[in-house]
Amino acid sequence: MAATTIGWMGLEQSLGNLTDSSVIAFHHRAIVASILIALTPIGLFGNALVIIAVVVAKKLRTITNILVINLAVTDFITCLCFPFMSAGLLSQTGSYPMHDMICTTIAGVVLTCVSCSSLTLLAIAFVRWYVITRSVRGHQGIHTPKKVVALVVLIWIESIELVILPLVLGKGTFGYSKYHQLCGLTVTNFFGFCYILLTGIQMAIVLMLMLMLYLLVLRHVLRHRKQIRDKFTTAEDIRSGATLNHESQASSTSRESRLLKINAISKMEVEITKNLSMVVGVLVLCILPLSIDFMIPSDNVFTLYAPMIMLTNSVVNPIIYGFKHPIFKEVFKSLLWPSRIA
Repeated sequence: MAATTIGWMGLEQSLGNLTDSSVIAFHHRAIVASILIALTPIGLFGNALVIIAVVVAKKLRTITNILVINLAVTDFITCLCFPFMSAGLLSQTGSYPMHDMICTTIAGVVLTCVSCSSLTLLAIAFVRWYVITRSVRGHQGIHTPKKVVALVVLIWIESIELVILPLVLGKGTFGYSKYHQLCGLTVTNFFGFCYILLTGIQMAIVLMLMLMLYLLVLRHVLRHRKQIRDKFTTAEDIRSGATLNHESQASSTSRESRLLKINAISKMEVEITKNLSMVVGVLVLCILPLSIDFMIPSDNVFTLYAPMIMLTNSVVNPIIYGFKHPIFKEVFKSLLWPSRIA
């Protein structure tokens, strides 16, 4: 029976259209394997540093960082799988060089973690939007430890269900893709087409929701900045009119103070805009190629590079959600260079 193989989350078309010798060129597989091997220590170190920072620093033990920890854990596990993926990519025997059980485990773990990581990124975007725009820092609402932990559990359940659904329905098995030279999920052709298409649509929806949430956060910040500027301007005009003849020096000082505050707000706006642009840009670069690959299936080298681009998100996440955060940066410095901390 014709079959479709999802390696990582790449696509192999009907085996009836491929000969046993049909395989992605070795030099392409070697490039991808080399990149994954090079990224492994970076991803492991970065994600481990995020986890350790939250464990040792009380000021990082916030409700939102429950999601950041979950993201770091899933990305750490994904990075652990990189060498095992590379072993399959570099194989020239047409079979996985290690035990089949290792290949099966790697396929299930990577597919689950990639889905979990994407959904966690969406959850982080939602919580940040809710906290910033709804001002819930002073009261409970949905932003509570129990509810966030429950959200993490739901994310894992959803991710696992997405991966095992073909197995439960008897429509797929984990195995080694001879075309991609990767461990993946093999499903029947028609079911596989529907499964891949729906997965690609889901990824596109996740991406669009994240973009929308971050744009809403940015719009809220810009409106808040305008309100503060108008408030300072109005207050200053009132004070200037009332004390024009008697407190000109004090008025001048007040104007300087107002300008400094507005400049500070402008710098904050620029910094937030840069951070959001980086977050959105990286997400687009990492998720969009694979989403397109899912919705427009084909048999070419793009089906190998698109999943690799998606996997690099597990390496850059600690940089975006860790090193760009001022408290994380402070804790990272204390962990990496304790002698420099006074």
